[in-house]
Amino acid sequence: MNPKDLKKPFNWEERRPLMQDGVLYVPEYYDKHQEWAPVPFFVEAKPIAVEYCTGNGAWILEKAQQHPEMNWIAVEIRFDRARKIWSKMKNANLTNLLVVCGEALTFSKYYLQDSVVQEAYINFPDPWPKEKHAKHRLIQEPFVREISRVIASNGRVVLVTDHPVYHEQMKAEIGKVPAWELSLYANDWPNYGTSYFDHLFRGQGCPIHYLQFENKK
Repeated sequence: MNPKDLKKPFNWEERRPLMQDGVLYVPEYYDKHQEWAPVPFFVEAKPIAVEYCTGNGAWILEKAQQHPEMNWIAVEIRFDRARKIWSKMKNANLTNLLVVCGEALTFSKYYLQDSVVQEAYINFPDPWPKEKHAKHRLIQEPFVREISRVIASNGRVVLVTDHPVYHEQMKAEIGKVPAWELSLYANDWPNYGTSYFDHLFRGQGCPIHYLQFENKK
């Protein structure tokens, strides 16, 4: 499969939530997300792990292959990246991976039920480095509260960033929700897996910050 084999299933005027051929489309600027009727994302019921800000999918594709005992969800807002993930998923014959083309907070709020996720990973989210753009960062209290709702008791969330200011904000924002307990804070995680941005920032000599929190609700 080639990424260009995946076409958008609707035009702008006809946009709607749709799950088709291994992709869940969560459209932007749509006002009826609350009407989505939950459906099973996978044929087999297994523990679910979600990666937000998936990019081109290198990290989660490797994880889905290494851990067939789990179901994996790749959340990526950009369609050009989402269809690259889809293409690689199809070529690898992975049945335990779902691609979500949509925004992370919207997907979590309207499309994930309570306590359905065992693990969540946010790898190199956009740091929006300019101060005037910082309000656009994903790791803020509204998203943290949705993550707290959808992750099961004793589940975990892992955040990875190269950005020194953003990693401090991550700790502060998650700290606003008492259920979360910091269980790992490191600059190295052997065998964690890699991605385009991991290679890029390591090549630039940037320290990588790993934060793991456990849900004690």
